[in-house]
Amino acid sequence: MHKLYVFAIIIFSATISLIVGQVSNAISPDIVISQVQLGNAASASNEFIQIYNNSSDSVEITNWCLYYASASSIQNGSKLTCFTVENDSLHIYLPSHGSLFAISNQYATSVPSLGSDYRFSATLSGTAGHVRLIDNTGTEVDKVGWGATAVSSEGNSPAVVPVAGKILSRKIINTNQRQDTDVNSVDFEIISPDTNYSFGLIYEVQDLCANIVDIQALMPDGYQSDIAGNCSLIPVDICLNMDDIQTILPDGYTVDDVGNCSQIPIDICLNLDVMQLVIPDGYGLDENSDCQPDVCQNIDGLQLIAPEDMDVDNGNCTWHDECLNLPDIQADLPKGYKHDADNNCMLDLLPLTITELLPNAAGSDNGNEFIEIYNPNDIDVELTNYVIYVGTINPKMYSFSIGLHISPHQYLAFYNTDIEFTLANTTSQVRLSSIDGVLIDETPAYDSPGDGMAWAVIDGNWQYTNQPTPNDMNLPSLVEVEPETAVDTNLQPCPANQYRNPNTNRCRLIVSTVSTLAPCADGQYRSETTNRCRSIASDVVALVPCAEGQERNPDTNRCRSIASAVLAASDLTPCKEGQERNPDTNRCRNIVSTIPDANYAPVQTSEPTNNYVIWWSLAGVGLAATAYGLWEWRHEIVGLFHKITRFRHFVK
Repeated sequence: MHKLYVFAIIIFSATISLIVGQVSNAISPDIVISQVQLGNAASASNEFIQIYNNSSDSVEITNWCLYYASASSIQNGSKLTCFTVENDSLHIYLPSHGSLFAISNQYATSVPSLGSDYRFSATLSGTAGHVRLIDNTGTEVDKVGWGATAVSSEGNSPAVVPVAGKILSRKIINTNQRQDTDVNSVDFEIISPDTNYSFGLIYEVQDLCANIVDIQALMPDGYQSDIAGNCSLIPVDICLNMDDIQTILPDGYTVDDVGNCSQIPIDICLNLDVMQLVIPDGYGLDENSDCQPDVCQNIDGLQLIAPEDMDVDNGNCTWHDECLNLPDIQADLPKGYKHDADNNCMLDLLPLTITELLPNAAGSDNGNEFIEIYNPNDIDVELTNYVIYVGTINPKMYSFSIGLHISPHQYLAFYNTDIEFTLANTTSQVRLSSIDGVLIDETPAYDSPGDGMAWAVIDGNWQYTNQPTPNDMNLPSLVEVEPETAVDTNLQPCPANQYRNPNTNRCRLIVSTVSTLAPCADGQYRSETTNRCRSIASDVVALVPCAEGQERNPDTNRCRSIASAVLAASDLTPCKEGQERNPDTNRCRNIVSTIPDANYAPVQTSEPTNNYVIWWSLAGVGLAATAYGLWEWRHEIVGLFHKITRFRHFVK
């Protein structure tokens, strides 16, 4: 099956090639109107027009049109249909000895199975009229007139009007030829219509080269087409090794046998001995197109000498920096610095010192906290070369503004609005360093200073002071002395053995520490707390035995009554009525009990439930519900009773 498809495609392609090869663009006089039906027995509107190609070549009929004109008209008349295409690159051809079939819309509707190439609206007169075929230039190709009154028929001799069911048809000379003597009455005869009409023989050809006069159904050899449909010769690339197509040899190039182009060698550096095809590394072209050594290869353009304030290092030029160890470029040695043995810049000044901090200002800290620095030198010091660190753990670095300096022997305070630092109210410290990381000065950490208390160096020691002195020498805290209480001179003098209390202004006894106490008696000692004499509790001294019914208290060694629990009940006075004797103390106590003792053990008893009351209650409720239901459904019950009675009567 696959082979059959391939064979069919090959045959179809060969046929198309044969047809296209026979295309002729000239207006052929062999295209004729071969048949016309003015209507049939079914309907006068069932019309058709057939066109035939008498020649042995395909003829282009693109944009040709069929027209109808009345019998009295000498003009083209009204347009019936045209053989148009979708775009200008398409062309319609009528093949050799082929026909085109156009029918009326009414005919197509009444006979749906009837095919056609084109359609038109039924308008042909059944008595007299003209049909013309006009080409795309407006030239009349062929026409036929019928009826005695047709004034514009070929040869001024119109064809005879066909009777109902017949058509006008050109006479057939042979199988492939239709008669055309340009006399309608001679060329046309009246016949019956064919049972089948051919259609679909016309075909379209796309012109691949719109800019070439003849239609190019196939791309000519050596040509190519652009987007606009224009064809041009394919350019020959002279330089196969170069991008794009080189149709001519570029200036300054030569081509070898295999089509590769290369530049003709040119000595770029005529001032150098050896030929230089490219500028050597480290060289540049001067204004005379000579190659000269480039001092600064990292700078655009040729530099014969290093620019001002720049140094040369291995062919690269960099800005001259006096202090490689400092950030940024120092074209000159900064003020207050000197070079060390390694040519690094170091401060040539007395170190600046941090002299005072105010971490906990009275009121708001914002805009009131400050750090004070002192310059012990006799010259100004640029603070741009310094940074400060605030904090004990992971301190934060702050820089001074550019151009800021501190005058000789000046105390200069920086508030937290000048530099956005924060001094914690709990604990922190401040360090001063040079921008190359050398520590200049630092404060010891302070600890929870009070409101308005400054942390300052006073007499060489860090201490708190209640006298903050920003931008000035530090001062110690002021000591507040409480005013003395005025003595009332109107008070009477105290006696000789008394003194006046300064808080109450009352007289108090003078306690003498040299007074002589009388000695204690034998067997006593003086208490250190009360200065009183106490008996000596000695284990050696024999105690007098306690009387009968007593015992000695081990805490006080005194005799006390024995609370015996073994006394006989007969020895005790009987308790009063309503009392009982406490077995622990043998004392009488009221009997707090109203429940008489039973002579037997209590036994749990139960009484059967009176179920009769419950049952009678349920019966009463049920009876009431039944009575209510009978009353509500009395009509239904009576009706049911009547139905049962009638049924029984019917059964009997």
